[in-house]
Amino acid sequence: MLTNRVTITAFILTQFISISFSSDITALLSFKASSDRSNSLSSWVNSSDPCSDHWLGVTCDSNSGRVTRLVLENLQLTGSTRSLSELTELRLLSLKQNLLTSSNLNLSSWPNLKHLYLSHNRFAGKFPAGISTLRRLRRIDLSHNEFRGKIPFNELTRLTHLLTLRLEFNSFDSELAAAAGAGDTQSFPSTVSDFNISNNNLSGEIPIWLSHFSASSFAGNSLLCGHPLPSLCPKNDPTAENQSHILLITIITVASVAILGVIAFVLINTWRKKRVTCQSREHSSNSGGGSSGGPMLVTFEGCSKGIGGVEDLLKASAVMLGKGSVGTTYRVAVDGGDRAAEVVVKRARKGCCGGGSGGDGKEVDWWLRQVLGNLKHSNIVSLRAYCYSNSEDLLLLVYDFLPNGTLHSLLHGNRGPGRTPLGWSTRLKIASDSSKAIAFLHNNNNKYADINLFHGHITSTNIILDRSGNACITDVYLHQLLRLQPPHNAYTAPELTTTTSPSKYTQKCDVYSFGVVLIEILSGKIVEKEEDEEEDEEENIVMIIKKINDMNFMEVLDYELFVFKDVMEEEIIGLMEIARLCLAPLPKDRPEMNVVYRMIEDIRKKRVDKNTSRDHETTSIMDELILKTT
Repeated sequence: MLTNRVTITAFILTQFISISFSSDITALLSFKASSDRSNSLSSWVNSSDPCSDHWLGVTCDSNSGRVTRLVLENLQLTGSTRSLSELTELRLLSLKQNLLTSSNLNLSSWPNLKHLYLSHNRFAGKFPAGISTLRRLRRIDLSHNEFRGKIPFNELTRLTHLLTLRLEFNSFDSELAAAAGAGDTQSFPSTVSDFNISNNNLSGEIPIWLSHFSASSFAGNSLLCGHPLPSLCPKNDPTAENQSHILLITIITVASVAILGVIAFVLINTWRKKRVTCQSREHSSNSGGGSSGGPMLVTFEGCSKGIGGVEDLLKASAVMLGKGSVGTTYRVAVDGGDRAAEVVVKRARKGCCGGGSGGDGKEVDWWLRQVLGNLKHSNIVSLRAYCYSNSEDLLLLVYDFLPNGTLHSLLHGNRGPGRTPLGWSTRLKIASDSSKAIAFLHNNNNKYADINLFHGHITSTNIILDRSGNACITDVYLHQLLRLQPPHNAYTAPELTTTTSPSKYTQKCDVYSFGVVLIEILSGKIVEKEEDEEEDEEENIVMIIKKINDMNFMEVLDYELFVFKDVMEEEIIGLMEIARLCLAPLPKDRPEMNVVYRMIEDIRKKRVDKNTSRDHETTSIMDELILKTT
C-alpha cells in the first residue's frame, strides 16, 4: 500500500514538472512569435528542447528543467513581454537594448527574480507593479525608458538585498519626498550602492536618507534641490497664520538646546577623562609590553606625522566606511605636514577588548606591539598606530588608507550598465598578490619561531587595492586576537562549522578561505550571508564549491570576462584547479600557501612567456600538485 502511494506521488510530481516545463516552452515560443520580427531567435524551434538544444539566451535548472535565466540583449525585439510572465522560476531577466513597448508591467509573476535589466527600451506607464513581492531582488535597471509617475520608495524599502536601483532617463515626475509616502523611509536599503535617478522630472527637496549618494545620481532634475546638489531649497516666509506655530517651535527649541547642553557637558567631561588616558608615544623595539602611565597611542614606522595622539584622530573630519565583525571603520583626514593625509581608523566593537584574550589585556597589547605592528610586506596593509585600553574596552587601530577599493566592491559593485568590468589580467594579479601576502604570514618565522601566524578571516572585503593597483590584505589576525567566533559562511573551512572557538583555526583554514576568494574572482558570484546560503542554487557560490570536482569550469565563469580578448581558457582552468585544491574538505589535503602562490605565479609567467617553447623540459609546480591529487 505504501509503495503504491509513493509511486502515485512520484507520478504526480513528474507530471507537474512536465506541465511546468511545457508551459515554459509555450511562453518562450509565444514571445518569439510576437516579438522576434528580425528572426534573431532562429534557434528557438518548436520541436527542440530549450535547455539541451541551447536556445539563444535561455538557461535552465539542471534538476527541474525550468527556465531560470533569460538574456536577450540588443536583438531588436518588439512588442509586449506579457507571455514571459509564465516563466515563474526566473532568477535573471535581461532584455536591455531592444524595442519592447509593454506598459503597466507587473513583476509579481517572478517572485524568485534577483536581477532585472530592462534598460534602453520603450517601456512606459507607471513604475512596474509588484516590486515589493520580489524579496530576493538585488539589481533592477529600468533606465532609458518612458516610465512616469511616482517612484515607490515605500515599497523599495522592503527589498533588503537590493544593491542596484537605476532609473535614469525616464519621465518620473513626482515630488521626491512625497513619492516616499508615510512609510519608514529611513530604512531605505543600506545595501544599495549603485543608485541613479538622474534626468527625470522629479522635484522638491532630496530626503536626508538619499543625500549620501553623489550629485550625479540626481542631475538633470531641474526642480530638485538640497544636498548633494549645489542648488539650495527655498525657505517659505512665515505668515500671520503660522506665527503661533513658530513661537511654539521656538519654545521647544530653546528647551531642547538647554537639555542638550547639559547632556553635552556631561559627555564632553566624560570624553576628556577618557582622552587623557590615551597619550602619544613613539614605539621603540626596546619598549616593554606595558606602561605604568596607562594605555598610550603607540605609533610605528611610517605613521603620519599628523597623528600626535588620540585627540588628533577625534578632532579630525571622518567618514564612516562601514561596519564589520571587528568593529566600525572610518576614513579620517589628518595633518600630514606639507599636505593633508588620510588614514583608516578601525574602532573595535564593544565587548571585544574588555578582559579579552589575555585577562588583563597584556597578550593583546603584546601582539599589537611586537608582532602586528612590525609586519612589513608590500602586500599587507601596515598597522601604523593603535590605542588599547583593556579596562575601558577600547581599541583603536590606525592603518594606511588605500584608495582603490576592496576586491568585493570591484567584483560586485554596480553590476548594471556603465560598469567597468574587472579584467582578467587584473584578477590574476590580485590573486597572486594576495596569495603572496598570506604565504608571507604563514612563513614569517624568522623573528618568532614559536608563533603559528595566520590571517584568520580571508574574504574579498579584506583584500584592498593600493594606488598602484597592488592587492593588499588587511585585518591580519584580528579575529583571533579578539577571540571572535568563526563566522558560518562560505569562507569558513568545514572543520570550523561545528565550533565557536577561534583556537581551532589553523593556517589551512586560510587556504580554504582563499580558495573561496578564487571562486569569487572566477565566477563573479557573491558570497551570501549565512541566512541566504540556501537560496538560489544555480547562483550560489556554495553550490560551486560542492560540485567543484564534477562541473565544467567554463559554465561558472563570470560573463563579464567574455568581453576581454586576453582571457585564455587554459589559465581559467588552471586557476580553478588551484581553487579546487584549496577547497579540499580535509585540511591535510590542502596545499601550503607558498605552494598556492607559486602555482598562480606559474600561470602568470606562462602569460608573459607565451611565445616560448611549449615543450619545456621541467614540469610546473601546479602540474605536480594536480598529479598528486588525481
